[in-house]
Amino acid sequence: MKVRLPHFLNLRNFGRLFMAVAFLLPTALKAQVVPASSDATPVQAGSPAPTPPVIKAGSDGLILTPSEGTTLQIHGYLQADDRMFSANPKGASFDTFLFRRIRPQFEGTLFHEVDYRFMPDFGQYNPQIQEAYIELKTIHWARLRVGKFKEPVGLEVDKSDRDLALAERSLVSDLVPLRYMGAMVQGSFVSDSITYAFGYFNGSNDGSNGSFEWLPANEFAGRVFFLPFGKTKLTPLRNFGFGLGGSAAHQHGTIAGLKTVAQSTFFKYSSSTLSNGQHSRISPQAYYYAGPIGLMAEYALSSADLVNKLNHANVNNQAWEITGSIMLTGEQNAYHAIRPRRNFEPMRRWTHLGAVEFVARYSNLRVGANAFPLFANPTTAAQEAAERGFGVNWYLNRFVKLTTDLEQTSFTMSSKSIPALHSETVLMSRVQLAF
Repeated sequence: MKVRLPHFLNLRNFGRLFMAVAFLLPTALKAQVVPASSDATPVQAGSPAPTPPVIKAGSDGLILTPSEGTTLQIHGYLQADDRMFSANPKGASFDTFLFRRIRPQFEGTLFHEVDYRFMPDFGQYNPQIQEAYIELKTIHWARLRVGKFKEPVGLEVDKSDRDLALAERSLVSDLVPLRYMGAMVQGSFVSDSITYAFGYFNGSNDGSNGSFEWLPANEFAGRVFFLPFGKTKLTPLRNFGFGLGGSAAHQHGTIAGLKTVAQSTFFKYSSSTLSNGQHSRISPQAYYYAGPIGLMAEYALSSADLVNKLNHANVNNQAWEITGSIMLTGEQNAYHAIRPRRNFEPMRRWTHLGAVEFVARYSNLRVGANAFPLFANPTTAAQEAAERGFGVNWYLNRFVKLTTDLEQTSFTMSSKSIPALHSETVLMSRVQLAF
């Protein structure tokens, strides 16, 4: 049974409350400074004067500093997608235009010690709270975060949605959790050469975002990541990293289906199939960035106990991917945001054309053979999907990014005698605006 939050904590009211706090906080803190009068305690000579509130607008958005150690940063991003299909798994084309993500972000620090973030999403006509958390950073090597945020399992999932190499994540991301309610401790050692994150969450479905509510699922998730040469003089190896993520849960209830990179469902369990017991994952992962070249590889194994009436089984689904990219204009490639050396200013000089990146990727997902036919219909659900994609990213500046990808996904059924689902081919174009 789901334990829902009170109705007054829905997205609309939560947003109103947050905005009210954001705009009233500067006034409230400023009011704490008592003006000198005959009834007030006199200010001693040599005491520092109160810091006046400061409001700045720049490349990092709107930043409000009502007092020393307390800030509010308002920024965000928008992604508008056009998708043209030659065909999808059902053999028909569903060309569409959508706002994939519309995410204002409100984040900052309270009294030097507590970071916070609130990020709603209004994309795809489905308003929801993507992230909402606070983080106590008093102990820098053991920061405590509580709220809704990404589980520390997948490497590609952990990458910001605005920094993706291709428009959508690979098939590996179908097998790892996304954002759920929970509590997590994270930190780093040896000059950030070793980072870790471990937490308890209420989610367990593969490839899914949890709602802003507490669910009866108990999941422990964590990751350890190493940058062994990050602080050495071996410059070519500084951005080589590898790690291991995983989770263990006790899950009961319905199970999410699996989707292509264009968000078409190619596998789903039968309606009477439920999770009923242990659900565990393991994900070895690595990346390497040197100059304009970037590589990222990841593997995920998701093992779950399933039940369908009197049938019980443990089904193992696995996926892997490798992504390569090169900055054609010579910028430093990176796991996080890429910054063009020169903004797009053709009237200034012909070399000022922004940054251009070429990306190629292959990913594969295979469902456990024992899922058929007891837990999934072998005539409508594919056992294996193979995705091939390549694209070009054009960074006009740090605020505008244009993406064009061509993705092709083919399918294999559990038996050669069953006609395969139609291959999916889609051209995805995206305009991303950040502020």
